[in-house]
Amino acid sequence: MNTRSPFHCSLVLSALGALVLVFQPALAIAAQEPVHIPLIVGLTTVRASETPQGDYESMRIVNVIDAKGFVVNTSGSVPADDGSEPVDISIARAVQAEDQRSARKIRIYFHSDDPQKFPGTVPGFSAVMVNELRSAGKSAVTYQHVESFFGMTVAREFNGTLSRVAGPATMPMLVNGQVVALPVLHAKGELANDDETETIEFDVLDDPANPIVLRFSGIGSTTKLIRIEYPQQRKQPDSIESKLARKEPAIVYGIYFDFAKADIRKESGRVLQEIAGILRDHADWKLRVDGHTDSIGNDAANLDLSQRRAAAVKAALVTRFKIDSSRLTTGGHGESAPQDTNETPEGRSRNRRVELRRE
Repeated sequence: MNTRSPFHCSLVLSALGALVLVFQPALAIAAQEPVHIPLIVGLTTVRASETPQGDYESMRIVNVIDAKGFVVNTSGSVPADDGSEPVDISIARAVQAEDQRSARKIRIYFHSDDPQKFPGTVPGFSAVMVNELRSAGKSAVTYQHVESFFGMTVAREFNGTLSRVAGPATMPMLVNGQVVALPVLHAKGELANDDETETIEFDVLDDPANPIVLRFSGIGSTTKLIRIEYPQQRKQPDSIESKLARKEPAIVYGIYFDFAKADIRKESGRVLQEIAGILRDHADWKLRVDGHTDSIGNDAANLDLSQRRAAAVKAALVTRFKIDSSRLTTGGHGESAPQDTNETPEGRSRNRRVELRRE
């Protein structure tokens, strides 16, 4: 099996049944203050990608931040270059602080056996690119298109200028279970090497401190961010604990399953631990865990999957965190109660969810 499937460092895994709860239909955006997405340990982004090899989702988690820069781990079940079965990949990428500030070379795809560091490159945008698009409306860049060729990594460089183009000032995004409007810059350019010219287009978070790529298209591939999650204080109004305290359905973020399975992925540990801590602090609370799926597959299979995923959450809380099983009940609704359209990758991702309710 070819294990050198290209993988987008700013992507975040699909085939993950993420736990997303009580989502308002049709991307209803709540009234809000200006949104800031912090670059912190635990920042997680989930992205849907379309490539010539096939479609997939990927997950990127920031694991380390220090004076030297930060390290992200990107994982996903990615189509193999040779068309064989998808390959489960987990890749660490170290981004130098100076590159994040001033690099002009973009390298967003890489392979499982590539080194962690690519000095002089950034896996998306750098601060200087955002600031130049803001002030001058254009920024000179080099885009590295990475491919696998007879077992070797080949990076073709395309040079040119990205120019700011007109578009909506904000983009709706699911952030910690709530749809918000993120400030966005739109940039497009004709980039060329000695042999060809390609159109590259980005939508990027308008924040030099954390210029997350929200959408990308070019050279046969497209990606779109569908969810952002980051750690919050338990007592905040929109936290799991606060919603349960008000006896509202709770938004659970950061729990992920293998594609079409009820196996909980290791990236889910932080949120499972948070739920267990809430149950320990409120010894009188009993919770119901309900699973939901998207509409891919048949009704009976989806109903069964949603039930098994809810049961898997209960099992993890009982076996790993020693929560009394009598405090948890489970159920599943399959695809019968969608919160968004099933016609788009982001809509399907939001429909795959689990709801926590106090009983």
